[in-house]
Amino acid sequence: MPHAGTDYRPPTAASMLETQNQPRSLQLLLAQRRMYSLAKLWQTIRWWGVMLIGVSAPVLAVFLPASATIVGAVAGLWLFVGRSLLAWAENAQMSRAAAVQEAFDQAVFAMPRSISRSALPSPEDIVRVAGTGARLTMAARQEKLLDWYPIDPANSGIRAVAIAQRANAAYSDRLLRATVTMWIVVAGAWSLIVVVASLIVHMDLATFLLGVFLPVLPAALDAFEYMRNIARAARDRADLARSIASRLAPGETVEPYELLVWQERLYDLRRTAPQVPNWLYRMLRNRNEQAMHAVADQLSGSRQEP
Repeated sequence: MPHAGTDYRPPTAASMLETQNQPRSLQLLLAQRRMYSLAKLWQTIRWWGVMLIGVSAPVLAVFLPASATIVGAVAGLWLFVGRSLLAWAENAQMSRAAAVQEAFDQAVFAMPRSISRSALPSPEDIVRVAGTGARLTMAARQEKLLDWYPIDPANSGIRAVAIAQRANAAYSDRLLRATVTMWIVVAGAWSLIVVVASLIVHMDLATFLLGVFLPVLPAALDAFEYMRNIARAARDRADLARSIASRLAPGETVEPYELLVWQERLYDLRRTAPQVPNWLYRMLRNRNEQAMHAVADQLSGSRQEP
């Protein structure tokens, strides 16, 4: 077992390639995937409420102008529930999932566990979530969890870890940027529809403000903050990916301690980043994985460390 700090020495790339496909590693991967999915469920409930308010407020303003006060009260109440109970449940599950994913990385990269993660579930909880034996193997194959990281056995251990870390950061960056784009398109389209519909029915300014703008405003501000957080998370991952890539350039030498620093940064980003919807992740997965493997092959081709 490696020691902390500069004494850390990664295993061989061939060993990491084998370790990431072992049952215990697949168990951790499957557990973190399902825990993230539960976090996304809480997020989905929160955003369904936001969208229902955004859809119903303009309709009610047209057909039941007197309901503006009630709709505004409901919008404010849902904003409170979303930012308190639902956000707490989502963040708690995200922290558990991030800790499990960190345990997977530490196992594959043979990294020291210098800090005890209080959010890490017990081994029994992980087994309960992911299962064991044939059920685990079947689920891992269905979820395409084998060969999680693009590891070239010909690379040195140090370079293999750095490439895997960079791939993880860049992959998440692409997903987050796609999520931002999706939300901007949806928000822009809905805003246009609301304004056009208000003009068509000749809604007066007072009714528009009380029945449409004010009830939707809390949900709109929540959505704006969510999009801003996603954009910031994508930028942070892009910065990390570029930093790692610069150290992988010809003539540069990656030091073992840098891998530990990057790993800690990855953990912080995973623990705090907004969630990407599962359907969007699945839709973009093949394209993103092709890009990830292509860049990993390029970086492997310029290897410098012995």
